[in-house]
Amino acid sequence: MSSDIKNKIALRPIEPATRGERIEVTVNYIEIAKSFKYPDVHSYTFEVTTQQRKKAKREESEEVFYQLLKNKEFGQNVFPVFDGNMIYSSDELCDGKSNKKFYSINIPPKDGAGRAKSFSAALKYSSGCNTYQMAEYVKVNTNQRWGDAIQNNLRVLNTFINSNVRSQYLTHGRKQIFPKPNPQDRLFLPDGIELMLGFYQSIRPGWDKLLINIDICATTFYPSGPLIDLIPKILANKKSKDELRRGLSRDEIKHLEFFIKGISFTTTYHSANNSRPKKKASNISEKSAQQLKFDYNGRNISVSEYFRECGTPLEYSMLPCIVVKSTKRGQNDAFFPLEICSIISGQKFKVDDLNKPQRQDMIKQTAIKPPDRFQRIENGFTNVYKHSENNAMKSIGMLVEKELIKTESRVLDPPKLTSTLENKEIIPESGSWSVPKFIAPATLHTWSVVCFDPNLKKLQVEAAIRTLMEVLVEKGLKVNKPVKIIQGNTQNCKDALTSAAQRANPKLNPQLIVCILCLQSKEIGERRWRQVCHNIALKINGKLGGTNSRLIPKQLDFKDSKRYMVIGADVFHPSREDKRKGRPSTAAIVASIDPPATKYIGRYSMNKKLKNEVIEEIDSIVLDFVELFEKVSKKSPPEAILFYRDGVAEGQFESIMENEVTKLLDALKPFYETRKLPPPKLTFVIMQKRHHTRAKPNDESKADPKGNGNCKPGTVIDKDIVVPQYFTFFLQSHSSPLGTARPAYYHVIYDEIGFSQDEMQTLTYNLCFSSVRCNLSLSMVTPLHYAHNLANLAKNLVTYKEFPVKPPGRGGRQTQAPAPADPENVQDGKVYPAHDNIKNTMYFA
Repeated sequence: MSSDIKNKIALRPIEPATRGERIEVTVNYIEIAKSFKYPDVHSYTFEVTTQQRKKAKREESEEVFYQLLKNKEFGQNVFPVFDGNMIYSSDELCDGKSNKKFYSINIPPKDGAGRAKSFSAALKYSSGCNTYQMAEYVKVNTNQRWGDAIQNNLRVLNTFINSNVRSQYLTHGRKQIFPKPNPQDRLFLPDGIELMLGFYQSIRPGWDKLLINIDICATTFYPSGPLIDLIPKILANKKSKDELRRGLSRDEIKHLEFFIKGISFTTTYHSANNSRPKKKASNISEKSAQQLKFDYNGRNISVSEYFRECGTPLEYSMLPCIVVKSTKRGQNDAFFPLEICSIISGQKFKVDDLNKPQRQDMIKQTAIKPPDRFQRIENGFTNVYKHSENNAMKSIGMLVEKELIKTESRVLDPPKLTSTLENKEIIPESGSWSVPKFIAPATLHTWSVVCFDPNLKKLQVEAAIRTLMEVLVEKGLKVNKPVKIIQGNTQNCKDALTSAAQRANPKLNPQLIVCILCLQSKEIGERRWRQVCHNIALKINGKLGGTNSRLIPKQLDFKDSKRYMVIGADVFHPSREDKRKGRPSTAAIVASIDPPATKYIGRYSMNKKLKNEVIEEIDSIVLDFVELFEKVSKKSPPEAILFYRDGVAEGQFESIMENEVTKLLDALKPFYETRKLPPPKLTFVIMQKRHHTRAKPNDESKADPKGNGNCKPGTVIDKDIVVPQYFTFFLQSHSSPLGTARPAYYHVIYDEIGFSQDEMQTLTYNLCFSSVRCNLSLSMVTPLHYAHNLANLAKNLVTYKEFPVKPPGRGGRQTQAPAPADPENVQDGKVYPAHDNIKNTMYFA
């Protein structure tokens, strides 16, 4: 990070925060012993090549390293570590800094599947790493700032704590491990995907201490083991294992083929050389092993007959076979009966590819109450990580304490709200409150209803809409009856919605079209429909420009600024696969246009540069907001802007400072100069949710009564597990009745308004109570929640030209074509903006 930008990052105010009830909590961190001396570490390049002189894959390089370590090739009592790219060691591994050291090694087949492989490796000194910079970084009153050196220290130290367990367990990423469960403890999602529970650990800098953050984690894999045992699960238990003897229907074969295509497997029998070759499934035969024939020694026999003659008759001869396409011309495809196939372990199934039932089941199975979660965490660092037995950690003198850290938290008081014109105060309890009547109900003149469920009767729909109207009127809205309920066809949604718009009122544009979808129609006939209508009413009133409830004015303290704007921004980034195809990132920004910060407008844009983390059009969008604020208020533009930004990692703070904060300052200055006004004071806060910090109160009587042992909403932690120099804090602003609550992690990186710690924490907490979508405090500030919704909507409102993709080869998956002439930018990208009729409304709420 450049020194200029580094010095602009906001530092923690000197005066500590004191607001709130003090409650001791346990956090999922352990402290590294004070005896750790932060030694110098040598780093080495490690180049591994195959027998064919090709660069080895990362997984192969790791196998080579761990085999060399096991064979003590690096020396007796020498315990280097490997991060997949570089080797780190406190001992010198080469004679001199310019010399190379060479190794040749054979790697036995993993789990007995496949063949032994031969590799060559070259080790060469690269550089030294002074980990003492980390010691300076965690000190109180330090001048050490975040930068490349600290990031490198974290990478090296993380490698030392994780390298030992990576060789023992299934891994995902650099910090997650998955011990093999007992057969009776295996977890499965619908359609046979295996859910695996594991552990995560990472070095984190703390307040005058170095810490290890330990947590549980979960991910999905293709199930491993004999395929014949897994087929019932893959087919959603529609057939038992015994029923498989009668074969599979055509639909079941297609379902199974979709599941296993491209999966690596081995067989339960050994070949002539006593090996179990590793194969990749291409597809599944339409015919059974009994019907499928091939030429063998001049005879045309079935697969079933072949195995009977070999002395291993098939039990499930009516099942089809896995087909493995031949990669050599002139050779026939190979057929493997399902009952002799076994799926190899460790094959990742992308969580992004889970369908809705699978996602719901995964959430259900991983929602663990705080006491249970912390018990698992303690089991993890005691029986899995075993830090005291980690030779790599011992080699650099790193020891850990034996208990999780206990620290002080503070529970802030909830803000006061009002929902009636009489300004009657409402005080939320456990992050929730009721709104008998909206403070500013809207008027619904023209609207239509479209039912897309052909199974619902007209009387059912009319009754449901009647209940919805009753609830809207109860909340204070003026509602006209919808002109007509239209039956829509999901195969032609456009015509149905166009008809609904035209029939709402021929002279006026419709304010609202209510769609009853097939998946939600089951709610119609249930008793809870009236409660559902209460939740829908909140959103309808917000979308129509009404206000449900609001914070009383003194709950939003912007110090000397009476005219302020609150902004939230988020960026949707496509998956890795979509990035390769050229899909752009879409950014969404929302801003308040009234002093109570209850009404927001939103804009979205497309980043022209691929894989760009910054919001490219942030300056023009914010200027649009400021101008509209000025127009709506009929006065001057805002004096202060509080900007919350989501989706930014610590390593990207420099880029955000240079390309977003500085860009905003440069854009706002001339705008205000033309009005002979000083530029607004800007405070820029980054919020992170992708972390593994969890907390639980040590006194159960201090827990959230609605939260299964979680901390109460309003819990702030700004000691011990944060660094002393930067303006950061953890805030759990919501109640979590399921699982363990995850707090938001706020980083104030730029602060011209000049908030104290108490002021910033309180204001941030209060801004979690202003969403029109629910009468609940959110897990993040409301503008970020809105921006997240708008970003998810905006990703479907851009078009682009995909990079060409080669057709799949024989037996293989798709491969990427050569990159286009300008692979850095989106090709033929286009954004479809919101219609003028809604662009300045809360349509995204």
